[in-house]
Amino acid sequence: MEKKGLGVGIYSLAGVYGRKDLNEIKKMLLHAVESGVNYFDVADHYGPAEEIIGTTLKSYRSQIKIATKVGLTEKGGQNCSYDHIVDSCQKSLKRLQTDYIDLYQIHFDDPKTPVEETLKALEDLKDKGMILEYGLGHLPVHRLEEYVMKGNPKTLMIELSPVALKRYQELYPICDKYNIGIITHGTTGRGLLTGNLKADHKFASDDIRNIDPLFQHGYYKSAIKVLERLIELGKKYNKSSVQVALNWVLNQPGIERVLVGPSTIEHLDEDLGALEWRLKEVDLENLTDFVLKEDRIKGNNLETEIFEILKNDLPKDRNQAVADLIYVIDGLIELKKVEAKELFPFFGELLAWKRENNKKWALVRDIKEQISELIKKEICVF
Repeated sequence: MEKKGLGVGIYSLAGVYGRKDLNEIKKMLLHAVESGVNYFDVADHYGPAEEIIGTTLKSYRSQIKIATKVGLTEKGGQNCSYDHIVDSCQKSLKRLQTDYIDLYQIHFDDPKTPVEETLKALEDLKDKGMILEYGLGHLPVHRLEEYVMKGNPKTLMIELSPVALKRYQELYPICDKYNIGIITHGTTGRGLLTGNLKADHKFASDDIRNIDPLFQHGYYKSAIKVLERLIELGKKYNKSSVQVALNWVLNQPGIERVLVGPSTIEHLDEDLGALEWRLKEVDLENLTDFVLKEDRIKGNNLETEIFEILKNDLPKDRNQAVADLIYVIDGLIELKKVEAKELFPFFGELLAWKRENNKKWALVRDIKEQISELIKKEICVF
């Protein structure tokens, strides 16, 4: 029986959560198909993800849908030009060992390329049968609206979980107005909502959660409160916290597909346990009220946290210093205090500094000062 509403993504093969066992991933994918999952999501820059899907699920191609993404370059830049889209699609088809892609998604925005040019590439690929539909990913609202007005995107990928609501709240009205299906990611809170991560948990050195804002400061404290509520509610239904979280997301308006990212059969089976039952209406409403209230409290405290980080000396631990500044960048974007395009370059510089193990501490202090100056420039009062 088809597991409607649930899809499996293998973003983990991009290396963001540390090293993964490829054999376990392959076993999990086969188990997913055998369990009724028919939707698989990858991207051209998720390490060997496309090749793994292509090789492992080739014999099941007629039974499944494959979604992949385009828009990033080898060096991490954005390119949604006509030639890049078409060339990337051809390469993805080869890696996926298929003649067509069910859903081809613009991964990140490329402000240098006109939307009309990107849409022309997507429509041409669709006319040739190389893709069946196209969707959108991490785009600013004004660009999303431009794509919607000038093209025919089928879906929009949005982060949504009981601890991450902002993008959904911002973009759902547009999706509803233009009948665009929502595909969610980050639905388990990067594993936090499983309840398996203890307070003293140590991630692998190359795990992105070391610097993920969700695991820092007020975001983390708020997330733990939500987790405790999910655990409590789960006892009523004999379900785990992550199963309650997934069920809550599945029951939000406009949701077409919920992505999960298991790396083992055990984790997949737990995710599948979110299906074929439903939170009672009163519990659904109460949980929604709770997460919305907690989100408001978190937002109200965010300005103070940003001010404190920028006012004080940075931690000597390089991971924490980067994490603090990324927390500031993410918070300023969420609060709409500074335009995202002004802050994104700092994000890249911080990651490069950490990755290259750069010893020049002055570079980090300089980024901190530049962010402070941007706040003054935008006339933000904390």
